[in-house]
Amino acid sequence: MKKRRLKRFVLPSLFVLVSVTAFFGIAILNNILLGDELNYDYSKSLMKDATQAVLSEQKEEKKEIYKPYVSNNVTKKVGYYEKDASEEEKENSLIVYEKTYMPSSGVVYEADEVFDVIAVFDGKVTNIKEDEILGNVVEITHNTNLITYYYSLSDIKVEIGTEVKAGSILGKATTNKIYNEKNNFLFEVYYQGKSLNPEKFYSMNIDDLQ
Repeated sequence: MKKRRLKRFVLPSLFVLVSVTAFFGIAILNNILLGDELNYDYSKSLMKDATQAVLSEQKEEKKEIYKPYVSNNVTKKVGYYEKDASEEEKENSLIVYEKTYMPSSGVVYEADEVFDVIAVFDGKVTNIKEDEILGNVVEITHNTNLITYYYSLSDIKVEIGTEVKAGSILGKATTNKIYNEKNNFLFEVYYQGKSLNPEKFYSMNIDDLQ
């Protein structure tokens, strides 16, 4: 029986066919891989930009100082006494007790109903005492230079050493020997030992008061 031999052109043809198939296969695979890499790099770039934008926004975000109450029915009864204010403003910033006029070193807030008094910023309760005229006082130290005082409180929710956050309830406003017709409290701010006008304090940057 005679052995059959492949014709001469068959092997070269097979070689060319395999080579072409391999070439196109590698090209297609390369495009797929490169396409994924490009998409990955693009997505990674977008994620990086978005992350940087969020971090930048958080870094620039101002730390909010709260007002010491949340009720919409609270009004200002006595303002902070400032020497360069108008005569009318000075008159409205005097506390009168037993026929004695005293310039207010804070702001007195009042309302017909009982209302919560809250911490204006993060800090630590460093003292709770009783004032002979204004009742219970809560002292909060926010940093080495900044202290706030909340006079005339009842139902106190904190104790000395309590760490509080901005908005934490300290107690409720009540009456005292000076103002006994409505629920009220006196709020004071001291920076480096000197009193600040609370109503100006609310719009300040806490980082500037370190």
